[in-house]
Amino acid sequence: MTLPSGYAAYAQTHSSALKGASAEGEALGKASRLLEKARLNPQDNVALAHALQFNQKLWTIFQADLADERNPLPDDLKTDLLSLSLFMDQTIAELSQGPTTQIITESLQAMIDINRSLATAILR
Repeated sequence: MTLPSGYAAYAQTHSSALKGASAEGEALGKASRLLEKARLNPQDNVALAHALQFNQKLWTIFQADLADERNPLPDDLKTDLLSLSLFMDQTIAELSQGPTTQIITESLQAMIDINRSLATAILR
């Protein structure tokens, strides 16, 4: 069975030297860097598409992990993280529709802030 590309990327990350929280923190850092590049160059549609695609795959993986009944996180934390993932889904969908530069910049900054905050919390 062939895994969807997002899951394959997740499996590859987990098989590398980074494990668990370190891998998640690094992935969030990469997502933030890609989003920042797109935010600084809002006319670069390729950078925007790449950043959104990576972020979507990452948060889809988080959603699957959070929905797994074996996930040891407290229910209230899982609920909060799933709410953030819903925000990411909605924002990515809106950005994929070709909004104005100002909306792109503001939305990407919100996504960057969430990813960085979560990465910092994970890597503590």
